[in-house]
Amino acid sequence: MERITRLDRVFVFGDRLSFLVPREWIEQLEEDNCYLYQRPKTDSGWLRVSLITSNVVQGTPAQKLKRLFAKRDNVRIDEETGNLVSSYEKDSDQNGVALHIYYWMVANTVLPDLIREAVFSYTILRERTSDEETIEAVKVIGQLVSQAQFLPFPAM
Repeated sequence: MERITRLDRVFVFGDRLSFLVPREWIEQLEEDNCYLYQRPKTDSGWLRVSLITSNVVQGTPAQKLKRLFAKRDNVRIDEETGNLVSSYEKDSDQNGVALHIYYWMVANTVLPDLIREAVFSYTILRERTSDEETIEAVKVIGQLVSQAQFLPFPAM
């Protein structure tokens, strides 16, 4: 990934979620209600995002969010946004192609009684996991998605 110098804020899912992506990346809406971002003409490195919204029926949104993330590994709080972030990675195969996928589950409360969780994944060709370009891209993407903003529009 060439050095990122310019970022654009994108608003997706009816403006319920926003986050930063490199300006030159292109956006596509996939059939399963996910958005896909990638550098033009890339053969590795696809960022996908989906959004889950849930109402809190019992307790407060903060309590439910805490319970949800208590079951997960590698959890941290983004200092700027207060988002809870859980990340992990795994190998996968798709149509005989060896892939490696990085995941970030990013969530926060949206008053008065909602929790929104964005599920971000960054998929690369497995053979590129140790490339300097990939390592830098994963670091930058992790920082950007951790600071996603959840907006208080009606539940989907």
